[in-house]
Amino acid sequence: MYYEFFNLKEHPFRLTCEPKYFYLSPEHTHANAMMEFALIKRQGIMLLTGEVGTGKTMLVQHFLSRLDTGYKIISINQTKLSELEFLQLLLLEMDEQVTQDDQKQQLVASVIAKLEQLHHDNLHTIIFIDEAQNLEPEILKLLFQLSQVRVDNQRVCTIYLVGQNKIRETLEQPEVSEAVSIINAKYHLGPLNLKDIRRYIYHRLAVAGSHKSVKFDKEVFPVIETYTGGRPRLINVLTDHVLTYAFMEESKEVSTRTVDKAVEDLQWLPFGVQYGGEQARSPDVFKEERRNSYKLVIRINNKVQGEYFIRKKRINIGRHRDNDLRIDDPLISRQHAQILQQGRTIYLRDLNSTNGTYVNNKRVDIAALEEGTVVKLGNCLLTFLRNNKPQSSGESSSNRNVLDFAATQH
Repeated sequence: MYYEFFNLKEHPFRLTCEPKYFYLSPEHTHANAMMEFALIKRQGIMLLTGEVGTGKTMLVQHFLSRLDTGYKIISINQTKLSELEFLQLLLLEMDEQVTQDDQKQQLVASVIAKLEQLHHDNLHTIIFIDEAQNLEPEILKLLFQLSQVRVDNQRVCTIYLVGQNKIRETLEQPEVSEAVSIINAKYHLGPLNLKDIRRYIYHRLAVAGSHKSVKFDKEVFPVIETYTGGRPRLINVLTDHVLTYAFMEESKEVSTRTVDKAVEDLQWLPFGVQYGGEQARSPDVFKEERRNSYKLVIRINNKVQGEYFIRKKRINIGRHRDNDLRIDDPLISRQHAQILQQGRTIYLRDLNSTNGTYVNNKRVDIAALEEGTVVKLGNCLLTFLRNNKPQSSGESSSNRNVLDFAATQH
């Protein structure tokens, strides 16, 4: 396990939302100050935007971790809802009962009554709406209405709309634009610059237990900036892979060569460059690759479901259909495990899955695979074997997501 190899107490780049891991860059400091201003001055509503991976969620967690007990905090992450569904969810988060027969007017009255009750109990309500770019205009108008509710001339709640920049387009629509004027606090969160990328990485390593046992060449950070665009979420993914490669090489010094290997494994292009399709292989090349490759024999309930041929340096395994190998099993995480090829050795790596990854009945973080190794993911067994049988004329030349058909057992 790489974190033990580097004398770290835990994985620093997988626990992305814990406040202790948050590095407060100047950009985040300004955003945090605006969030505090909106709360202290009872602005009613604040808009916090930023592109995917810029650290909005981490900033919110950091902000919440510093609040005292004088607040009722409500977090809503489901935003693709109708107006009635949203009001029902809001009441449930307020620990109130709802019924299917309640109409909009009744639900709005119940929400306002609850806000006023909390105010009388000396609790100011803070409502965080994540993924706010998905909100319907009618729900935004409703939130504007709630943000103006007052008792003794004091606003009873502060609402934070947190989302991607797309929400600004919604706010420009005619049916909403009249209410936008009441938003006095707005902030757009940008990416980390080169200096802050370095500080961010070393901060997370230090919090995880040690940073002195890991040395990054100074030339590494411009490469990381090139491929992540300064987005903390992407920095986490890339640095996690970089340390895995350093572990496999038994090196405690990270060079640009190590980063290049991780980038190649992830199949990333410089940030902002669009991905193209995979170049097609000729039938002869494909046949030779398949004859000399390794494969996974897939079993569920001791019944062979199919084979998956390992023809790439990186193969993602999980329940989500974006994975290279999709396994339709509720015990398997959306992104569960990964197969990595490093030289002549093939490794299996757990991706911080919920139920774990097992190699020969032992839970592992990362392990080298040998011929005959049995991997257990959820209810599925994968046997790692060399494929030394020539491809027959009847075999398909595509390596499909073989366990998409496993859905037939559910």
